[in-house]
Amino acid sequence: MSIPRRRARRPWEADLAAREARTRGEAKDRAHRGRALVDAALAGQAPAEVTAPAEESPPAGYEYVACAGCYRPIWALPGSRCPACKAPPAPPTTPDSPTAA
Repeated sequence: MSIPRRRARRPWEADLAAREARTRGEAKDRAHRGRALVDAALAGQAPAEVTAPAEESPPAGYEYVACAGCYRPIWALPGSRCPACKAPPAPPTTPDSPTAA
């Protein structure tokens, strides 16, 4: 007869367990800090994390991708090259090519 396997916690259950207060003192401290934040908000004061300048986000469409030349991680459009890599050489144009002016 096999031993029944113990069910692992789901990710959200583990997250809740990590956030629970371990002692009565910790629960009391959290309650006091929370009440202080509520009192400050009612007085019109913003918490420190709201007043701190936020990091700038990259322009729309930019992602954390690998450089097309050297594979370094960069914030750019997919298929882009980093500043350290040279762009590939342009193909030579001939007088009879459609792009020649």
